[in-house]
Order: sequence, then structure tokens, then C-alpha cells
Amino acid sequence: MRIVETKDNKVVLETEETATLLNLLVERLWDEKGIKKAAYGAKHPSEKNMQLHIEGSDIGKSIEKACNSIIRDCNKLLKEI
Repeated sequence: MRIVETKDNKVVLETEETATLLNLLVERLWDEKGIKKAAYGAKHPSEKNMQLHIEGSDIGKSIEKACNSIIRDCNKLLKEI
């Protein structure tokens, strides 16, 4: 992922990840208190890269918490298998 834009309480990231991961990440971001917007999409259907748009307060901490939540769930699943 790379940062495309940062303004006040807004961040736009660009990534080669697919909707599979981005959908999960957006879902977990919505669980964070300070997040006002979390969405992803492509600039154009022919574009390979997706963009992740996040608005809110303490975005970096919210991304970290969302990722840690996903990691915890994956580790739990691996223990159950």
C-alpha cells in the first residue's frame, strides 16, 4: 500500500490488494469509534490498483486496530483447524 493523499482527517491509500482483503478491512474499520468513512474502489474499471478511502480521527490507530482484529481472528481459526 502507498499513501496517495492525506488531509486533516482523510487518508487515501492505493494498493494491489483485491476486494477480498479490502472488504474485510473496511468492515473492521467501521467498528472503530473515530471512523466516519471507510470505503474502497477502483478509479476506473480498467485500473488494476484499488483505492482505500478513510475519514475520521486517529486513522493510523484505527487501521492498526482493524488489522490486529483480523490477525486475531486468523490465529484463532488456525488453532481450531
